[in-house]
Amino acid sequence: MALLAPELVIRIVACIVPLYLIYSLLYPWYISPVRKIPGPWWAGYTKWWLVYKTWMGVRAKTIHDLHLKYGPWVRVAPNEISTADSEAIIPIYGINSDFVKTEFYTYQLRGIPELFTMADRKAHAKRRRELAHLFSMSTITEYEDIIARNVRECMNLIAAEGKHGKASNLYDWWHYLSMDIICDLSFGLTFNMLHEGAENPHVKDIYGSLEIEPVRWHFGWLNKYAHLAPFKFIRDAEACSVRGFERGRRIVHDYMHASEKSHRKDLLQKMIDARDDNGQPLPEDDLNIQATSFIVAGSHTTSSSLTWIVWRILKNPDMLRKLNEELDSALGTANRQDVPSHTFLEDLTYLNCIIKEGLRIDTAVPGSTPRYVPRGGAYINGRYLPERTIVSAQAYTCHRDPKVFPDPDRFWPERWLDETPEMRKFYIPFGAAGPRICIGIHLAYMELRVILAALFHRFDLSFAHYTSDESMDMHELWLANPKAQCLDVIAKERN
Repeated sequence: MALLAPELVIRIVACIVPLYLIYSLLYPWYISPVRKIPGPWWAGYTKWWLVYKTWMGVRAKTIHDLHLKYGPWVRVAPNEISTADSEAIIPIYGINSDFVKTEFYTYQLRGIPELFTMADRKAHAKRRRELAHLFSMSTITEYEDIIARNVRECMNLIAAEGKHGKASNLYDWWHYLSMDIICDLSFGLTFNMLHEGAENPHVKDIYGSLEIEPVRWHFGWLNKYAHLAPFKFIRDAEACSVRGFERGRRIVHDYMHASEKSHRKDLLQKMIDARDDNGQPLPEDDLNIQATSFIVAGSHTTSSSLTWIVWRILKNPDMLRKLNEELDSALGTANRQDVPSHTFLEDLTYLNCIIKEGLRIDTAVPGSTPRYVPRGGAYINGRYLPERTIVSAQAYTCHRDPKVFPDPDRFWPERWLDETPEMRKFYIPFGAAGPRICIGIHLAYMELRVILAALFHRFDLSFAHYTSDESMDMHELWLANPKAQCLDVIAKERN
């Protein structure tokens, strides 16, 4: 009998292995609870094709192409679904939603929970209550002088280049300007990027770490050993992340122990003054990560959005003429070097239509915001989703629904003159309406209005050389930017 045992084992293995292979081949499309959701055949077997697309900076466009082929529901990985169904936005992201954030957020910003990455709904609601006053409209008005001072300095530097016939790379200028503004607002100090360029080590580390942030969660516990990775770009990004965190910790520590801090009104001081429901302050590490997230979100998105909007306006002379006429009528022509007050800009119809259309067609945060289907599963618009399935909607696709936005790839500000409820529902550049919508939305709109008005009211702009559509195409590593990272213009002062 003992002599037959090895033969029996071999026979059992010979039977099990083929059965297992057959089961594995059949499971995704015949047994899986999400088998009825269409998608490319390979998505049922592996997520790594999408991880590769993410690393290449084309995830959002790839998923959008799948929606064009398969419809509003697409399977993009064995357990992940992307939706462009208008009836799915509120159930997934709305105020009373039971869909919770996935581990994608856990691995962002050194794994320390902050307002954007918190998965726990109660913890997030608590933190949002603690920080909501930072970006209320009443508080935002306190920041207008800081914004105006930085904008004036940036415009003067652009004017100096134009005076000598030198091209101004507006992508760089917007990057420097938005970074100086958000650092001034966050810490009451500036990295002086308008004068020193992008050489600030803290800023370089913040953006260097973003190279691997979108794909971290796919590697789970291996993130602890990222500094030992066989690929240099991973080791470099991890080193940037560690240095940036430690440098931020020192900035927060020095700030908290500075003697004059009680007289400041910047975001960090307001966070230090904030108290939880038990009267306790935020821990120092939380302050560091929260301030860092404000800097990343408040600079990269603004600079990219401004670049795309200016590029699209300059491509359309009629659009430029309408904007200039509106600005001249509202602000006058006596002193074009003044930075306009936000009060005069809030109700400018065409300017605000341009901004909304710019954020629609070139969304700085275009990709998926993944959630887990809650326990027991959920029905959305008649479609059943099993529990723990990952589901998300992405702004890039929602903003291109031809039923909601006719001729969706056309930059057409006038579409917002007749805004419909469906347009409002599908317009999610700052996230869907609900508890997770970007806390800095009012500040973002203020910066966009003031900077664009100051630029076009003061200057006649023209392209310094041919700027191709391909160079302005989107490259997305969670946050998106123009591929070439360049928009060269000649700026001449208007009479």
